[in-house]
Amino acid sequence: MTQRFTLTEEQKEVQQLCKDLEVLCTQDSTILEEVIDEYVYLLDDNRLDQLYDFVEKQLEVTYA
Repeated sequence: MTQRFTLTEEQKEVQQLCKDLEVLCTQDSTILEEVIDEYVYLLDDNRLDQLYDFVEKQLEVTYA
């Protein structure tokens, strides 16, 4: 049996915001830079360490 999940209106709005941001960031890299800057600034130390690890591993895979 398959479970179906219904998104709330807020979840739908958040999904649309993400899609819209993706379009804008593709069109203008300065927007992407601003979004990333704010995102990283708002991270707690634990999440920041996780992001450092993620980026390091991804760069190793891409440029190794």
